[in-house]
Amino acid sequence: MRFTNLIDQDLPLLAVDLGYSYRQKSCGIAHHHLSQPFACEFGQAIEYCVGLITDSGPHLLVLEAVLSTYHNDAHNPEIRGAFEKGRGWYHGPGVTTFAAALRFLQELDRRLPRGLQLPIVEGFLSYKPQRSAHQVDAQRLVDEFEHAERFIPREGSESILSIIEAVPEVRRYNAPTTG
Repeated sequence: MRFTNLIDQDLPLLAVDLGYSYRQKSCGIAHHHLSQPFACEFGQAIEYCVGLITDSGPHLLVLEAVLSTYHNDAHNPEIRGAFEKGRGWYHGPGVTTFAAALRFLQELDRRLPRGLQLPIVEGFLSYKPQRSAHQVDAQRLVDEFEHAERFIPREGSESILSIIEAVPEVRRYNAPTTG
């Protein structure tokens, strides 16, 4: 398996706020050894991550994108837990990040050296009080990783790709506002 849900705290973090656009800089990238996070196009995010991992070795990959799904007994999509209430993976922006994650992870798998395994975590940055730049979001994924709320998607959830060993942990960076 290319990706694992077993988190190795000794690895450097590589965070990608994943977007999916034809020409816009819809992605943000940050990691511990990068002095300034940056925004880039989807294809550039793939190229950058492949180059970084190939040159510097494995990183703990935090993707702000849907990495698992849940379907109920009637086979209909449903939220994976209370952590995503009102921001379900199967509607609105969730669908776009689901599609982006599929392509992004498939390309990493295709381009990275065989045998290299990467731990992966889903970063969940919904419920933001205001819009923020992609590179700012990516930096938050790194800076607040240890303090983000941790969730395991409900039983019966599945990884979005067979190259992911098990359903990844979800880290929520903003609690929903009440009222």
